[in-house]
Amino acid sequence: MKKIRSHLAPYNYLRMLIRLSLSLPLLAVAASSQASVSLDKETAAVRDGAGEQVEQKDDAEKTAKGKKKHRAMERISVYGRRWLPQTHRAEGSYTLNREFIDNALKGNGNITDMLLFLPGVQGSEDALDVNQQAEIRSKLISISGAQPWQTSFLLDGVSNNSMLDPGSFSRSVTAQNDVQGHPEASFINQELIESVTVYDSNIPARYGSFGGGVVDMQLREPTRKPRFSVNYRRSHSDWGSYRYLDLREYNEDAEASAKDVNWPEEPNFTKETISFTASAPITKKQSVTLSVARTTSTITDISLQDAVETDRESISMAATYVIDDWLVDRIRIQASHAPYTGRHILSNVWNSNFELKGGGQRLSLQLEDTLWGGEWNATLAYNRSENSRKAPGVFLPWIRAKGKEWGIDSGEPPLSVEGGYGDLEKTQQSWLARGHLTLPLGMNWGAEHQLEVGGALQYLEVQRERPEATAIYSSAFRDANLNCQGQSLDCIEQQYAMPLDELALELGGTIDFTNPEHVQAYLDNLLARGQFFRYRRIYLEEFIDVGLYQTDLYAEYSAQWDRVDLSLGARLDYDDFLGNLNPSFRSRISIDVFGDDRTRIHSGLNRYYATNLLTYKLREGQRPYLTQYRLMQDGKVGDWVTSSAAARFTYRFDDVKTPYSDEVVFGVKQRVFDHGLVSLNYVYRQSHDQITRGESELIDGITHLYQTNEGESKHQRVSLSYTHAWRKHALNFNVNYTENTSSAESYDNTVLNVPEDELVVLRDLNGNHRLVSYDDLTRRQLDFSRPLTANLVWNAQWGRQLNTTLTANYVNRFDTVVDLGMQYEVDRSDLILCPQCDINQLTYPLVQRNRKTGTCVIWWASGV
Repeated sequence: MKKIRSHLAPYNYLRMLIRLSLSLPLLAVAASSQASVSLDKETAAVRDGAGEQVEQKDDAEKTAKGKKKHRAMERISVYGRRWLPQTHRAEGSYTLNREFIDNALKGNGNITDMLLFLPGVQGSEDALDVNQQAEIRSKLISISGAQPWQTSFLLDGVSNNSMLDPGSFSRSVTAQNDVQGHPEASFINQELIESVTVYDSNIPARYGSFGGGVVDMQLREPTRKPRFSVNYRRSHSDWGSYRYLDLREYNEDAEASAKDVNWPEEPNFTKETISFTASAPITKKQSVTLSVARTTSTITDISLQDAVETDRESISMAATYVIDDWLVDRIRIQASHAPYTGRHILSNVWNSNFELKGGGQRLSLQLEDTLWGGEWNATLAYNRSENSRKAPGVFLPWIRAKGKEWGIDSGEPPLSVEGGYGDLEKTQQSWLARGHLTLPLGMNWGAEHQLEVGGALQYLEVQRERPEATAIYSSAFRDANLNCQGQSLDCIEQQYAMPLDELALELGGTIDFTNPEHVQAYLDNLLARGQFFRYRRIYLEEFIDVGLYQTDLYAEYSAQWDRVDLSLGARLDYDDFLGNLNPSFRSRISIDVFGDDRTRIHSGLNRYYATNLLTYKLREGQRPYLTQYRLMQDGKVGDWVTSSAAARFTYRFDDVKTPYSDEVVFGVKQRVFDHGLVSLNYVYRQSHDQITRGESELIDGITHLYQTNEGESKHQRVSLSYTHAWRKHALNFNVNYTENTSSAESYDNTVLNVPEDELVVLRDLNGNHRLVSYDDLTRRQLDFSRPLTANLVWNAQWGRQLNTTLTANYVNRFDTVVDLGMQYEVDRSDLILCPQCDINQLTYPLVQRNRKTGTCVIWWASGV
């Protein structure tokens, strides 16, 4: 016995040293509860969320005097089948385990694509459009009425959120001074995931930095026995049946109508996914798993009367290495790599090929052990992601005329556009240290008590680089007597097949423009009309590097009586940018009405603080663009001059509060039959201190745009759900009524003091056009606000070899805004560029408001 003690003493000391060194944020909170912690000989815990039962035993060896010599914790996991995602608890959570994921419709294979059937979750209005079926980016989701970027995406406890302006997801890939963003830093394929839990209300205190909900994903764990699987999926546009409506508007001039164009039909794509998973034990205490998935899509777009091939590629790779009972109960090392590449064109824009890159890498170390009779875990993680574009650095919207006649209804007036918006590289890095401790407090006053405490420290760094200057042109002007004076990039002189003097001699000495034959001869002799640009914006080279420290502490106490479950929690979040200390509360209660655990009512009162602070800090560091103009005198085009009257903008976030939402939840859950559950849930949220554009101030020639907290919004939702499982079948049905409102008076509905690259032309339902800002479009919440939705999912396993899934979705009528990929010319007489020139017409991207009728979509899938 002495030999055993001498051998184990350093080992136990090292175990304790590791646990304490990685749990410093927890010690102050945990120490206060240590006196009430009793180390029972045997404790058991049942976890309802993932449908698995975990039993823990303390097989501590003791001396004859009752003193503990060595204490070892044995973990025994018993896994059961769980077909239904909803639980009987007060948390608004839904868990999809591996079996459910295997039987669910895969879509593009990204995990968020499989969440659209859950109550409180809505996809974007174009998620099921025909022209989106070829895309492979992860579907956008909104939880409880919030914007997609207000969702917290977690991968094994580590954030998968992009801070690279994810709010720009609503912009098309043609964004001028930004790259189309996405709320997720990396697209996670379902093949990598063991389970996913979605929270839409009554969210526990351990989750923070969100305004909508939480998507908590767990990577696959190594198996006890060797396992290998390969999957291949393929889809093609020819395999579907489409009713294609050609809504393109064609030029109405004689030159265009004379052409008999045989347009390719849309959609036209080929998409395939190949994935595999391998898992095996290395020794009795070591095991490893590897998952890889690759999705590609080749898309034929229509541009300039021709079929142009573009492509997308998304790769998800993850490896997990697990060591059991070495220094701590479990060590988990995980690494993932998930790049995305999209090769695009600007529709009907010549020489516009560009490439988007996203995704990133992740490395984490996780430790699990027992501490003070409870469960302790710690995480150290590093993340890197990017959101970048490579594109031509000059954008030229020529007037459609001789010499520049390639344009196909590129806007109003007809334009022939070429080029792109230049290279832009954005990267994000983060370092995270997190600890969490769950302490059972034993039985007191007829209840089982438990305390959860935790904290984290995170550093985030974002870089934005424009390696070369970019020029965006506008206000083209035609003149037959131009002298470009050697400026060939943005000016073209009138060109003829033969000199006009020679043509006049052939026509009898003079050209009579009242004579139709002379006019036709003149047009046939014309090679190029003279035109030049009078206005441009110059985006200078820039490099921005900003960092942000974030820290949080939380604690949640829970008590479980025979008929009442109560949880009371609190969080404290802080960042060094806005400098706000944000305390929030979490509370929920569930009551067993009749004592038979069949009828439960629940309620909750919670506060959630949003995040995405690095986007604001990045905007503060951007260089204002330069506005330049040039004049023409006596037919000669002058040099470019930087306007001293045109505004230059920068953003300011002085004394801005962190936006937050207060939530009230009421609901009832009723068990029916043997394995059915009916749930009626009401969620009310009121969001405060939403960041909006405030006043502006001119300082040293630069207009400072101050951001304020004048925005508010409300979300109400009533959800009725029914889930039922029998034999090898599972049925999930829900219907949801949603109402979202925003305070319109706090938003800037004018275009004064708005940067030019933040403006678009909105065509309303009546065909009227007006200039609005992207900010105003986003805050109208036209997307993700369908009032009535219904979902049905039926999973069935027919024997051991065949399984099927039937999915039906219904959405009520709603309004949406779509980018038409066109330029529209607007009178900007209010925009003073220079006193000497007459520049009133500028071009902007055109978006259109559409009203869609109710839609029902039915999907059927089977697997062998």
